[in-house]
Amino acid sequence: MNEEQLRAMLKQAAGKLGMSENELMQNAQNGKLAQSLGSTHNEALKKALSDPEEAKRLLSTPQAQKLMQMLSGKKKP
Repeated sequence: MNEEQLRAMLKQAAGKLGMSENELMQNAQNGKLAQSLGSTHNEALKKALSDPEEAKRLLSTPQAQKLMQMLSGKKKP
């Protein structure tokens, strides 16, 4: 997944949540992503991350890694 595809995914997610890309990105960077999600999505996220193996699997995907890099503002060396 390249940066253009990642931005498109961010735009789509923001649209589904009824907010701008910038709002979604700021919420993610400020640790308020869970508050941005609706209760259904929030519960699904909590459930997935409460299982250490599932959380590890999700966070190790290339898409999650790119998203975390983008949100942290760090470029991969």
